[in-house]
Amino acid sequence: MSFHSSLPLAAMTATLLSSSSFGALMAGDVAIVGFQASGVTTDSVSFVTFVDLAAGTTLYFTDNGWTGSAFRGASATDGDGNENLMRFTATNTIVAGTIIGSRTSSADYAWALSGLVGAAPVTGSYQQLSLSSSGEQVTIFESTNASNPIFSGFTALYNFDNTSTYETATSSSTGSLPTGLVQGTSAVLLTSAANSALFNLNTLTSGTQAEWLAAIGNASNWTTGTGTADAGSGFINVVPAPGALALLACAGMAGSRRRRSAR
Repeated sequence: MSFHSSLPLAAMTATLLSSSSFGALMAGDVAIVGFQASGVTTDSVSFVTFVDLAAGTTLYFTDNGWTGSAFRGASATDGDGNENLMRFTATNTIVAGTIIGSRTSSADYAWALSGLVGAAPVTGSYQQLSLSSSGEQVTIFESTNASNPIFSGFTALYNFDNTSTYETATSSSTGSLPTGLVQGTSAVLLTSAANSALFNLNTLTSGTQAEWLAAIGNASNWTTGTGTADAGSGFINVVPAPGALALLACAGMAGSRRRRSAR
């Protein structure tokens, strides 16, 4: 399934307020909104960004479950753990509200779905996640460790889990909630595993980052089933919080005063 929308004025305004986009991201700055586990040719996830992603921003996605202290199977020499790892890089600024699927392509970003994760002695390769319809976890994270990102230096940003509960990762269908994430705001826990899981974009016509995260984190706003289409891409309308609008207005007034003083 593909997600469709347009780029309204409110969303363009929101991009002016996305201060997280030019530094390290925070939990909930991105979120998973689509999951497809129909087979190796269409396995995919889709995510939305709530801040502008500056060119050069790198995100990692893994279906390795969290053990409570690490991603399952990750080690100083195993760069993809017991399951898979893929890398996303923005090549141009990607505006807040954009939804991107792991099987989509664009001049604005690139997916690393092949090639070694790092130099020897690190082993493992980037590849599309191999997802299960009987239980799965997917985590988005940043990492300062470019040669072995899943092992150290990482910050979890969002987690998707469709197993009804969190538990220590001991298999490909188990996993706990990575450190720093909170169910309902930077993680979604679905009540049943399924081949396809899609967040209902019509839950809101527009909303702040917090409002969208609360909606996405509510399992009742997801549709699960036996669908076989790729998770897809598109756009949602992310508007600035009232306090951010006030800051923008103050910044504009201050800039106006400086310009008048310089005359």
